[in-house]
Amino acid sequence: MKKIIFQFSFILALLFLSNSTFAQNFLYKREIKGIKKSKQTEWYKINLPIEIIEKTNTNFSDIRIFGVSDSDTLETPFLVKKITQKFQNEEVDFEIINSSKKENAYFFTLEKQEKNNEESINLIQLDFENTNFDWRIKLEGSQDQNEWFEVLSDYRIISIQNEFTNYNFTKLAFANSKYKYYRIKLTNKSENKFKSNIPKLNAATVFLQKTTTGNFEEIKITSQNIKVDKEKKQTIIDIKLAHSVPIDFLSLGVKNDFDYYRNIQFKYLLDSVITQKGVVYNFVTLHTNTLSSIEKQNGVSSFLIDSDTKSDHYQIIIDNQDNQPLDIEQVKIKTYQNQLFVRVSPNEKTMNYFLMYGNQNLQKPNYDIVRFENTISTDLPSLELEAQQKIPQKEVEKIKPLFENSLWLWLLMGAIILVLTVFTFKMMKKQ
Repeated sequence: MKKIIFQFSFILALLFLSNSTFAQNFLYKREIKGIKKSKQTEWYKINLPIEIIEKTNTNFSDIRIFGVSDSDTLETPFLVKKITQKFQNEEVDFEIINSSKKENAYFFTLEKQEKNNEESINLIQLDFENTNFDWRIKLEGSQDQNEWFEVLSDYRIISIQNEFTNYNFTKLAFANSKYKYYRIKLTNKSENKFKSNIPKLNAATVFLQKTTTGNFEEIKITSQNIKVDKEKKQTIIDIKLAHSVPIDFLSLGVKNDFDYYRNIQFKYLLDSVITQKGVVYNFVTLHTNTLSSIEKQNGVSSFLIDSDTKSDHYQIIIDNQDNQPLDIEQVKIKTYQNQLFVRVSPNEKTMNYFLMYGNQNLQKPNYDIVRFENTISTDLPSLELEAQQKIPQKEVEKIKPLFENSLWLWLLMGAIILVLTVFTFKMMKKQ
């Protein structure tokens, strides 16, 4: 009886089997040039163009490198690095040794501690007890407090705290310098001078800021539309890009010369829905910041975003409140450049190498070299990528049903039921 039931179940499974598909393959490939002729023994780097970034996953799980010869195919280990802009602050010990007032100016003198005499600085972060001010600063340096040299002039610091906002800019940034003493001169251009708001400096933290410059690639803007929503009191900049890639840098050129302080949002298009009233776009906030005239340099305000979200449609929203809308002159959007580092053994240099990508079924590879990323030099010979080739995909093979006419199916089912019934009655008589 069990044998009969098993045979019946197997037949039913075959009847309802409709089709099957082949595993998805890589969609694109590019040949890698330069390994065979190189004298480098092991490591190389490849700059990944924006066209590849657009067609791969943000974690690059869908790409592989293969070395191909007449007799073998070898998977080659690699890792991808985003060449980002980095800031490292090394604190240098200073002490506030003097505070004084002369006429309508306040002075604070900083002295470098003996153990740091040979260190340069380029950043001073001021911490005031005051919460609302708009002051001008002159920064000078000296080795003996007798002869002073100008470091910064007519530099502006500001603090705004009220029920609507909490903003301050009290960072003094300047070129590297190595004085033993620094003197901060504070002035107030308002009519009240310092009568009701005497500067009270709690601390001055001094740094040598080391900056690693990131490699950016500008993304072409194919469409840009600026409109002012008077009801929402917002300026909306709608932007469409030539490529759908992560955004890491945004800059806005502002023509206006007056002071301003506005909240700004950077959004990407998640999806859209067609309704009776038309298409409704769903934008999601990617980054928020402050657009301020204080931090503007040469008429341009810049923002680091460092996103992993891909889109080719963005919106920049500036909250004007009850203020005059800003006159936006120029918008630039950039993405960080990605470099691929690959290791090729000397005895494998005779192979032809290919970068394959677009296989969504793959998981991120687990290579040993990822654990030794910090030991890989960035000063490596660069390899070139040939033009993109689209890999032909196998068509889905459809298996036709065993019986296309349903009448044959029912006849077979009836015959199977009849056979099972006869076998059942025979077994019951034997019992």
